[in-house]
Amino acid sequence: MKILLGLIAAISLCLLSPVAKSRAQALSPEHGIDDVEVVTITAVVDSINLEKHQVKLTLDDGKTKTYKVDKSAQNLDQVKVGDHVKIACTEELMVSVNKAGEAPSAATGSVVGVNPKGSKPGVVLVETTAISGKILAINTEKRKVTYEDVEGKKKTVTVHKNVDLSGLAVGESVDAVLTDSVVIAVTK
Repeated sequence: MKILLGLIAAISLCLLSPVAKSRAQALSPEHGIDDVEVVTITAVVDSINLEKHQVKLTLDDGKTKTYKVDKSAQNLDQVKVGDHVKIACTEELMVSVNKAGEAPSAATGSVVGVNPKGSKPGVVLVETTAISGKILAINTEKRKVTYEDVEGKKKTVTVHKNVDLSGLAVGESVDAVLTDSVVIAVTK
């Protein structure tokens, strides 16, 4: 759970900050959708409170923010005022349509890599969630698709305007894989 909270905090920093973003989207009704967004942030360390595990950063846009660092961070004591922090967040969503009647499924996994104690501070967080569901309804006018997940819960999602909904049909199985990754590196 700590890993997930750390990932959410880092991703929210990436997605809510006015920074450089790049986006790529491949659309093909017969092969599915692959949508990737990359956000990069650089900041300067203003202050560090090792006792409270807090770091105050000045972001590229001049705003300052204080962040709580998870206690599992092994090299926080090496971070110094004036150090530069580089953060890269990547979010990839892949969606594919399967034959009607395929059973829905779900899975999730995460990986965290931290630099060994004594080395340059850095971390890599990756979390992947795979879900599938059966399409129950399609509203092309409002760009909404209602599906039933593996637990039998009905959910309605809004579909991006670049997605061609004409290739979808009620009763088809849809698979989606969402991968979020965050790479954080501290440089002098």
